[in-house]
Amino acid sequence: MSRFNRTSSRSTLRILGGSSHPELTAKIAKKVGVKPGKVVLGKFSNNETRVQLGEQVRNQDIYIIQTGAVNSNDAIIELLLLINSCKLASADSITVVTPYFPYSKGDQKSSLRSPISSKLIANMLKRAGADHLMMLDPHSPQLEGFFDHPVDCLKVEPLFTSWIKNNIPDWDQCMVVSPDEGGAKRSVMIANSLGLEFAMIHNRHKKTLHPGQSGASPVLTREASLAPEDREDDLVHLVQEPPEELRMTHKMVDKYLKISGDVSGFDCIVVDDMVDTGSTIRLALEVLQQHGAGKVYVLVTHGIFSGSCSLILQEATNLEKIVVTNSLPQAVNIARMGSKLAVIDISGMVSEFIRRSHYNESVSVLSGNYFSSKLKMDPELEARERKISDVEELVVEGPLVGPRGPRKGFRLESVCWD
Repeated sequence: MSRFNRTSSRSTLRILGGSSHPELTAKIAKKVGVKPGKVVLGKFSNNETRVQLGEQVRNQDIYIIQTGAVNSNDAIIELLLLINSCKLASADSITVVTPYFPYSKGDQKSSLRSPISSKLIANMLKRAGADHLMMLDPHSPQLEGFFDHPVDCLKVEPLFTSWIKNNIPDWDQCMVVSPDEGGAKRSVMIANSLGLEFAMIHNRHKKTLHPGQSGASPVLTREASLAPEDREDDLVHLVQEPPEELRMTHKMVDKYLKISGDVSGFDCIVVDDMVDTGSTIRLALEVLQQHGAGKVYVLVTHGIFSGSCSLILQEATNLEKIVVTNSLPQAVNIARMGSKLAVIDISGMVSEFIRRSHYNESVSVLSGNYFSSKLKMDPELEARERKISDVEELVVEGPLVGPRGPRKGFRLESVCWD
């Protein structure tokens, strides 16, 4: 609580970055107006992670930037050691900025006797000494409840809507599509912000297929579970098999994947939180093509592109553009996919979060609520505010029904320190 009893300034702020995304750390630090803190990162001879702070952090507000999905296991250990180093060096507060939260898919037990990985990581961060955490567009809303300390979940919908308006011709004639039931809420938010129609793909094949059917996952027998030296050929064969979603025939796709909404003749905007193996997006592209949709723009927050995902997506003839944020490094993916891949910069949003958090200001302006095109405001109060908009201080009797917008000149894509 000491941070609320003292005057905050840039001199009491430190931004430290892990090895997962140094480019993003440099951009954020530049927009905040400070230099990245000196940290020595490396490996000992026995391959254990080495972390050492290169400057004083006593009584400082520390912001550690480390994202997942890039050598996630090493990134987690590195992050825990950074947090503990700052804690032992008497840092006043430690905020973890993890655009992509590692193991975010493990938000529930996937099967019997399996862990809840996200909850375990949350406990580890708390135990190491983290006081606050910021993540970008979590895989599921329940992740926020895994933490015992404050958590801010920033949304990318304002960035997506801005990109759509500036880069898609005749965007007001498009239709927003959710590739599965889990992303419906995310897609509806963008559809409502743009005033577009909404459609959803129902993926029933995982619940319908049983072991032994064509396209189903192979049953793990005792022979298949032997050590690699005992069944090397079969093990290699299993690893090289494509995901079950991509082994579906056209007949199976038509049977198990249904779509709510008429997309025939419309260009579509598919919205999801991440693209990992590419199977969900690839099936969505095939379903839209079978139902007569036109060009498809895919907007996802976290571009992981694991395995042969980039090659799989490039085979889709109706994929016009796939848009991701730089929550993860994208240099390799840009080289592979070329002009089909577009990257949205989140450094402005994160730097504004750091500035507001450091000065104890509200960060709700970054949640997307303030960017609604139709704010509900009392008509009389709206007229009074319009008349006296040039006055420096505005005093309104009675609360506004809708929230106030961001400060004048606020641009979410490229905000800097005031």
